[in-house]
Amino acid sequence: MSKIEYIIILFRKFKSLIYYIDLYFKQSIKYAIEIKQRLYFRQWSLYLKIKKYSVILGGNVETYGGVHHHIQAIKNFSKNSIVLLPSNFILEALGIHRFTSKYLKEINLNNVKVVHSHVYPWMIKWCNEQKLNNPNIKWIHTYHLHYYNAHGNGELLDWQKEFNRVFIEDASKADVKISVSKWEQKLYKEKFNIDTLYIPNGVDVVKCEKANADVFYKNYGLKNFILNVSRHDPVKNPKEFVLLAQSMPKYNFVIIGNDLTKDLFKEHYNTVVPKNLSILGKMSQIEVQHAIAASTCLVSTSKKEGLPTLILEGMAQSKPVVVSNEPGSMEAIDHGVYGYFYELGNIQDLKKQILLALKDEVKPKKARQRVLQEYDWRVVIKKLDKLYNDL
Repeated sequence: MSKIEYIIILFRKFKSLIYYIDLYFKQSIKYAIEIKQRLYFRQWSLYLKIKKYSVILGGNVETYGGVHHHIQAIKNFSKNSIVLLPSNFILEALGIHRFTSKYLKEINLNNVKVVHSHVYPWMIKWCNEQKLNNPNIKWIHTYHLHYYNAHGNGELLDWQKEFNRVFIEDASKADVKISVSKWEQKLYKEKFNIDTLYIPNGVDVVKCEKANADVFYKNYGLKNFILNVSRHDPVKNPKEFVLLAQSMPKYNFVIIGNDLTKDLFKEHYNTVVPKNLSILGKMSQIEVQHAIAASTCLVSTSKKEGLPTLILEGMAQSKPVVVSNEPGSMEAIDHGVYGYFYELGNIQDLKKQILLALKDEVKPKKARQRVLQEYDWRVVIKKLDKLYNDL
């Protein structure tokens, strides 16, 4: 055997040794992470037993969006002892996939009286299992928004079809079903023969009243603009707002939304962002409130809404609002009594309604009173707490 061949053999053995050492450390790290996560879960499980929560509320998955704000508000405003599932601590420590696939089934419901599900199939199915295993537990499910073809660019995606199936076949087994809008309450009864109570989306008016236009101006240098809060989603229809800005070059526009960029509008929506439109990224709920305060008008171009919290927040701030003529938004403004609406797809009509809204000083004040009387979380939570207590 030559020296070169001998060196090659040694090199291969060394390379193999390095591979197994690396594999050993990776497996050790994976095992250590598993132990750490298990300790996190046991710590939280013990906390659940000590605190003796009466209501488990979920699924708590996203850190933004209407459903997330809805369940956070229930926890914050309710007089009942409520825990989110998963808690923010568990969500951060384990991640939602590991929690639902590995730890969810281990939760002990010693003192829980009510389980309350929202949207997510894993939560709905888990609540159903708790109800079957323990007849003393009462199950509430809240319907937010069914999935429609508009959610999938003309045709529903497979996961959206599965969500709809679970809403009808599984969530309908809950002891009490809630609809956040009157129009969907009617739809679930007429189309699926599911009876629901009407308890609307709430608005955190206290947070709305903390809005400060100067904060937004200092951060972004923008004021006196027409506002849209959206995202890259066919149902939110952000392209229509860009077309509106194109048609009104003398006015300033701002759109807030995750993933929205000039390139996205050009490549995906086949439209050019005009100079009078500023695109801003994802913002927290209070930052959005500052933006609403700095705006002259709030616009929704959405194709479908359950009951749009964003529009109700604009109304709470006495801002003129313009919405598309879809059922949820129309319900929020009572078909034009408290705001303006346009025909979806008709940019000229949208422009006309914007100009009317900008001149109106009466409807915005009436709209705030509507929110205070019907949609303020301090009003809405009393209905939900009564339901918890009755059960």
